[in-house]
Amino acid sequence: MHPFQQYINPHLGRLLNRLKLDKRFVRGEGCYLFDAAGERYLDFVAAYGALPFGFNPPAIWAALQAVEKNREPSFVQPSALEAAGCLAGRLVQLAPRDLSYVTFTNSGAEAVEAAIKLCRAATGRLGILTAENSFHGKTLGALSATGRSSYQIPFGAPVPGFERLPYGDLSALENTLANRPETFAALILEPIQGEGGIIIPPSGYLAAARELCHRYGVLFVLDEIQTGLGRTGRLFACEREGINPDVLLLAKALGGGLMPIGAVLCTAACYTEAFATKHSSTFAGNTLACRAGFRTLDLLTRDNQALIRQVAANGAWLKTGLTALKEKYPHVLKAIRGEGYMLGLEFGINSETFGRSCLLGVLADQENLTPLIASYMLNVHKIRVAPTLNGAQVIRIEPPLTATREMCREVIAAIDHLLAFLATGNTAELLGHLLDIPSRPQVPASPIRAQKTAVPALPDRFAFIVHPIAGRNYAEMDQSLQVFSPAEINRLADRFNDLIHPFVIGKTQVTAGGQSATGEFIAVARTPEQLLALPVRDAVSTIREAVDLARQRGARIVGLGAYSSVVTRGGLLLKNPGVPLTT
Repeated sequence: MHPFQQYINPHLGRLLNRLKLDKRFVRGEGCYLFDAAGERYLDFVAAYGALPFGFNPPAIWAALQAVEKNREPSFVQPSALEAAGCLAGRLVQLAPRDLSYVTFTNSGAEAVEAAIKLCRAATGRLGILTAENSFHGKTLGALSATGRSSYQIPFGAPVPGFERLPYGDLSALENTLANRPETFAALILEPIQGEGGIIIPPSGYLAAARELCHRYGVLFVLDEIQTGLGRTGRLFACEREGINPDVLLLAKALGGGLMPIGAVLCTAACYTEAFATKHSSTFAGNTLACRAGFRTLDLLTRDNQALIRQVAANGAWLKTGLTALKEKYPHVLKAIRGEGYMLGLEFGINSETFGRSCLLGVLADQENLTPLIASYMLNVHKIRVAPTLNGAQVIRIEPPLTATREMCREVIAAIDHLLAFLATGNTAELLGHLLDIPSRPQVPASPIRAQKTAVPALPDRFAFIVHPIAGRNYAEMDQSLQVFSPAEINRLADRFNDLIHPFVIGKTQVTAGGQSATGEFIAVARTPEQLLALPVRDAVSTIREAVDLARQRGARIVGLGAYSSVVTRGGLLLKNPGVPLTT
């Protein structure tokens, strides 16, 4: 077991291992990573935008080495911080007009936390408005501003005072502010939602939202932690609409890929003595991070922002190429979104794309498809891409700003190859690399779109729990898996069992005595041997999950088939299932 899995995060480590995403990278140079075996990988993730110049940029290292050579002190709070002052002055010079002060932080999430405090101190109000599907970080305040409940519930977030509105909906914003005009201190928005799936708001939305905020005395905060500093083909994404926020948040790219640093830029009007004297940080504004930040700005702006203009041109070319793939495979690739080197590919596969006889739809419905696509691209094409956190069907394309057009061409070719077999419902080709199996000739492909047999949803509904009796049953359900031997299918099932939740595998209608009922078959991806090998508690939990799914879908009685009955002792161990059971 790798020390990361053993000592840091066993749950994530186990997941990365099963998906073959647990590469051990030992060297990074520019846009490339190298593993212990010397294999080279093209990185089109760039640490979610935190690597503007790729790995180990010499110019940023030189800035850090100059600190050592000059013996500059690193942490000298409180005093007149030399490096921090230089970086702040440069940021104010480059930022949208009217931003006068800079508060440094150690991360993007910490920048959001500082902005919340800043806005509350300035307005005397506690309410914070954010957007659905947003992402602002995982500290408690930033998490409360994040627009996804699944991240919040385990940690008691959102804390009081936070409310979410639909992204891009001006009417919802205006109604909220008009109904409670003295409630809210700030509206925090991303100019492009990054983790939400690379979502661009309607044209004019940001400018109109700013106007509404000012009408009601609410501060307008733009979170450019991911979009800022060249990522979208502009120094700041808000330049697209020519807007000037009251507060601008930066991080990620500001450290040049070597140092963690964030920054909160604000107008003089919202910078108060209460915030200035009561907010501080031991490490924020430290010399190393600020010297790295200053050199980063120098590289981004030299030659009239030549690198950023190159990002705009190459990003447009890359987006055109990906859009052509969408037109080539419209039933697989749903949308291409984004600007510059911040692009998202939204896949359109679900359980209806190929009918119930293809596991790709199950993987997509359970949010496993895009991690598998990332694994395939990494292991087969040696290209790193990654899903977005909130947009479960979206793969991000977010390379270092220094990525060349030839690199973009390589990525387009690899994605074309991926889409070609996904379009035929070829699950085996997507999964074969997990077993170190090379591509094999495909059995007759599934139809591009299976014809659906209409089964009316009748009030009387039942469900039956089923599971594969042997590994060969997987190949009976998904024909593409017939290229694998029974032993290979068993190995694949062992790798995937914990990842695949119960799912609907088929429907039927039964009529007798003048009455009809709709039945659904709920599949549990475990063979008898696998069910019996589980601890009793885990086996029962697995079957309970299937029963819960059936109940949630309206079943009034549930049948336990085969070993789903055996491991639950005829259902007796499924205490209080919430629905009658039969074996």
